[in-house]
Amino acid sequence: MVRDYEAVFITAADLSSEEQAELLNRVRGFIARFEGQICREYFWGHRKLAYPIKKKDYGIYHLWYLSGDGAMLEELERQFGYSEQVIRAQIIKVEDWESAAAKFESIVELKPAEEANEEDNDSDAAETEEESTETNEDQDTNQE
Repeated sequence: MVRDYEAVFITAADLSSEEQAELLNRVRGFIARFEGQICREYFWGHRKLAYPIKKKDYGIYHLWYLSGDGAMLEELERQFGYSEQVIRAQIIKVEDWESAAAKFESIVELKPAEEANEEDNDSDAAETEEESTETNEDQDTNQE
């Protein structure tokens, strides 16, 4: 029976971006192998932990909404438990992933990972443009 789940997991903050991407791809592979589906994926970001976990003070938070059966859930929990790169994970059943995701977005004011990446690229370009304008003004002042 296919059910909806909310998976929150924290990965080690000291992972390189390649290691982080490899870990996330591996988790996606487990879900696909058991014919599950990632409905929505949120990157919650690099945050200080409330208390040290496995001697780590910081972690990278991820929130995924999934659809799948019990076998997928068991394998995912098993793999989270085996991985030293995942410092904490919790998976709960939700009635409807869309309403749970909407509630989460309204509380935390986050957007799905793919939308956040697009906005980061746009804001980086705007910041670079502002910096170059400030630099040009500073150079004009110094030349006078």
